[in-house]
Amino acid sequence: MKRLLIIFIGCLMFAACKKESLQQYTEKSRVYLSLRRDSLYSKFPLSTAGNLIIDYAPQKSTKQKDTLRLRIQISGSAANSDRAFVFERNASIGTAKEGTDFDLLDKSFLMPAGKFNTIVRVVVYRNPNMAKQPVTFAYNVKANENFELGPDRDTIGFTNNSAVMNMVALRVTAKDILVKPDNWESYIKTYFGVYSEVKHRFVIDITGLVNFPAATYPVGRMNTFRNTLRTALTKYNTEHPEKLKDENGIEISF
Repeated sequence: MKRLLIIFIGCLMFAACKKESLQQYTEKSRVYLSLRRDSLYSKFPLSTAGNLIIDYAPQKSTKQKDTLRLRIQISGSAANSDRAFVFERNASIGTAKEGTDFDLLDKSFLMPAGKFNTIVRVVVYRNPNMAKQPVTFAYNVKANENFELGPDRDTIGFTNNSAVMNMVALRVTAKDILVKPDNWESYIKTYFGVYSEVKHRFVIDITGLVNFPAATYPVGRMNTFRNTLRTALTKYNTEHPEKLKDENGIEISF
């Protein structure tokens, strides 16, 4: 009798687990942003959880835009037809102007049939106003008739064993503010002369470098850089009606 009772209880537990599994299976899918550390955050240094920082300052002037590829992920079951999801701007955050500072390249948002993720593309333009003040904008994923919101657990930050961060809101900050290297006066000035933002930008455009640590770039290399910059400056001044001048109207020299 005792053996039969144990078997009966086991059957009840199995049935309960099976029922719970079926209930979980039929729950509405969830939608959220799933961003990888190696493919997105590593591309934009100093970014933090939920905030991407696009810094154009260290990049050459020829770099005039950057395109974010944001992965939209769903949990639950794939469907046999396309399903619309909501991805919209949070207008309460930031001062960036759509069409000027950034553009959302995708105008409709569908999770393709049979798929668990898709990509939304946002292009961020490099504009002169970013050289004075950063601009910010934000987007949210929202629930609709097809999807509940968010992952089933909070993973807003990267963990030690995970290279993926899940979230429902993302802030993007873009800037192009040059910062004078700490060792300009003590080291770089000997080779490049008096600091100015225009000169610094010219140095970046020609050498591809922002900073020049003495340990990494000793005297010989700095002399080579100076000669390269002098040649490039002569070429610039020859090809333009006015010689290159800094933000104070003083002619650039090396």
